[in-house]
Amino acid sequence: MARTNGNIYRDYRKGKSKRQRSFSLSLLLFILDIAMVGLLFLLAAATIICIVTPNSSPERLGIFSVVVLSAPIIYMLMLVTTLYWALRWRWSLAFMSFVFLFIGTLSVGKYYRADFKQDTDGKFPSKSIKVMSYNIANSNSQAMVDTIALHRPTILCLQEYQSGAEDVWKRLGDKYTTTASGKSDFSCEIFTNQRILKQGRIDSLPRFNAIWADILVDKDTLRVVNLHLQSTTITAQDMEFVEGHKYVLDSARNHKIKSITDKLVENTVYRSNQAKKVREFIDQNKGKKLIVCGDFNDVPLSFSYNVIAEPLVNTFVAAGKGYTYTFDGFFKLMAIDHMLVSEQFDVLSYQVDYTMQHSDHYPIISRLKVKKNDKQ
Repeated sequence: MARTNGNIYRDYRKGKSKRQRSFSLSLLLFILDIAMVGLLFLLAAATIICIVTPNSSPERLGIFSVVVLSAPIIYMLMLVTTLYWALRWRWSLAFMSFVFLFIGTLSVGKYYRADFKQDTDGKFPSKSIKVMSYNIANSNSQAMVDTIALHRPTILCLQEYQSGAEDVWKRLGDKYTTTASGKSDFSCEIFTNQRILKQGRIDSLPRFNAIWADILVDKDTLRVVNLHLQSTTITAQDMEFVEGHKYVLDSARNHKIKSITDKLVENTVYRSNQAKKVREFIDQNKGKKLIVCGDFNDVPLSFSYNVIAEPLVNTFVAAGKGYTYTFDGFFKLMAIDHMLVSEQFDVLSYQVDYTMQHSDHYPIISRLKVKKNDKQ
């Protein structure tokens, strides 16, 4: 039967509609491709910055220290970009994305550790040493002290410790002694249920706290360094501005973003100078059983962290599992509290206790054991 003019017209309209949808989809994919190419180049540049920053003085390249704060996001977005180009069958762009993703994985281990190790079920050698480091933000709550007491650390390093509250800390138990002297001009203190042989402080710069103590554990003398590097000076209002995405609509966003960036860069320079002082102390104590921990106020890809950590072992890298962060802010991206040890130790475990919400930091806890073949 012959087709009517009405049928022919309907077929024409359907064909035109399909062509329009196909054109719209092609245009959308073209725009998306352009955007993803731009994102790829931005992420490639950011990945290079993350590789360069640990060895670049912030006095010259301070803005790089701001970029590395977002390293976990950079690596996740690079993974998404790689998958996108693979699904689009654009193999040259997919290969380029993969190369930079691979470069990024060289640093991912400082944030994430695959869980391949056998679980110890909480069983450790009887002579293992439990070390806890915690920025308590001047808190002296009974609940916090009681929880720390339940952990029963061999060595406890506190930052932002408020002098004059020694009675509260007696709840740790009679066996604990401390470097605290009752003075109010120092915020780092070390508690231990072992014997403190001697103690001192590292030559300081403005707004810098670092102390050390020689602690006798069994027959081994451990030199413990507890430090608190220069704060970022980022306020609660600054964090609310960033985390609440207020920079999207705020008319004064440019001024506020510049203010936050300037503070981050300025204090990164302070920390780099402080880190050099700590590194001098570490180099002067080569051969000793060193434990260096505290609030670095810097991420693992920073210059300050790298200066201090280069000759030591990060207990998270040695025994950590999964993703870690130690600061309750900035989208939970920042691991700024660290524990480093010299090669004379075996690292048995690493833990961040996220149940302890008494501060804007979380405590880090590691089990250590002095290697049997070590000679003092």
